[in-house]
Amino acid sequence: MAKARNGIRYPASDKKKAKFLRTNGLTHREIAKRLGISIGIAHQWTRDIRITPSQKQAINARKNQHRMSATERKAVRERLVPFQYRVKYSDEDLLGKIKDFYTQNGRIPLKREFNALRIYTDRFGSWNKAIKKAGFETNPVLFSKRFIADDGHICDSFTERLIDDWLSTNNIAHERNVRYGKAKFTTDFKIGSDIFVEFFGLAGVQKTYDKNIEKKRLLAKELDCRLIEIYPDDIYPKNRLSVLLRDVLCRAAEN
Repeated sequence: MAKARNGIRYPASDKKKAKFLRTNGLTHREIAKRLGISIGIAHQWTRDIRITPSQKQAINARKNQHRMSATERKAVRERLVPFQYRVKYSDEDLLGKIKDFYTQNGRIPLKREFNALRIYTDRFGSWNKAIKKAGFETNPVLFSKRFIADDGHICDSFTERLIDDWLSTNNIAHERNVRYGKAKFTTDFKIGSDIFVEFFGLAGVQKTYDKNIEKKRLLAKELDCRLIEIYPDDIYPKNRLSVLLRDVLCRAAEN
């Protein structure tokens, strides 16, 4: 009897069959399944056998075939249905989550803040359609809409308005759209005489936009001013302005 490394003794006929199957182009996995042995043993018994290029092609062709027929796959899906989607939400439940978010945060949620985005797309056609169905106006695309901050400043996006309102709430005097010296570029916010605050909402999205970011960094350095850069991840899902503008807050408190 043939003895494997694991100490189990197999009939010599099994080793002979394994060699025969390998010679006929079966994989070690297929041999193991046929003979009821491990893949390692199948490899050990047949390692001196080399398969031909045509046999390799046949193996690759088998890999790309479905292991189950359409009828078998359908039967499996039907069998698994009771175990899937245990938590079922009605349309009202899904829209209620958007409304609850608005009540808690004072704004509609962004796509990235809802992990179950796919179910909203499946039910309502798109995320924006779900927002409208919930009774809200959709978030503006990029900077296509103007927003008025609490202090009357006109902002280019909803997020800029959030930043403007945060500055006002914390009694931090600020200006909008101030030039970088004599350059054509303007900053989103200027605090005092030496702090520029920019919300780079399209960083990594547009190449021209990224080049302008670099130009603004150089301009701020030439003017000996501090440039505070704010990105979407600094606002959503958690507002980190109090961390990014800690020094500004302290200076405002001293004054």
